[in-house]
Amino acid sequence: MMGFRDRLLFMLLTIGDKLFGAVWVQHELERRRARLAGYQSRVEAIQQETSQLESRMEALHVQLCMLYLRQRHMTHLENWLHFESGGDDEPGLDLVIEHLVKPRLAAIEMYQNSPDSYTYHLHPDWQAIAGAMGDSVKMMERETLVWLQQQTAGQGQPAKNQIME
Repeated sequence: MMGFRDRLLFMLLTIGDKLFGAVWVQHELERRRARLAGYQSRVEAIQQETSQLESRMEALHVQLCMLYLRQRHMTHLENWLHFESGGDDEPGLDLVIEHLVKPRLAAIEMYQNSPDSYTYHLHPDWQAIAGAMGDSVKMMERETLVWLQQQTAGQGQPAKNQIME
């Protein structure tokens, strides 16, 4: 939308073009189109960078989930994929649901113990999780990478050595 100044400028340029046989309106339009193209190029670059940052952030969230699950594996041994509603499990369960279950990197089963109490059983898709981590897997500590490889192998599929690379 053109403001008052722009309209006045184009009116004066049009009068000048007619009086002097010039092409000032055309030059002004070309100058503005060039500026607009520059702005559009910057917007596209920012959108691409934002998309890349969102992908990296999601990969880091998945990595955080892996660290949390590894910690649960070390402390809960047998029931490390079982979560109880309320109490200490709730924040970790919310994290896992948001970043593993919603993007379909894991499934979850819910069992009602009482009207206000639930047990959740997590079923991670380790292959999908390893793939979703992308380049952020390189930032993980060696022990967590080995653990992830063991989980992947334990899922009944051959362990991928590329996780370690």
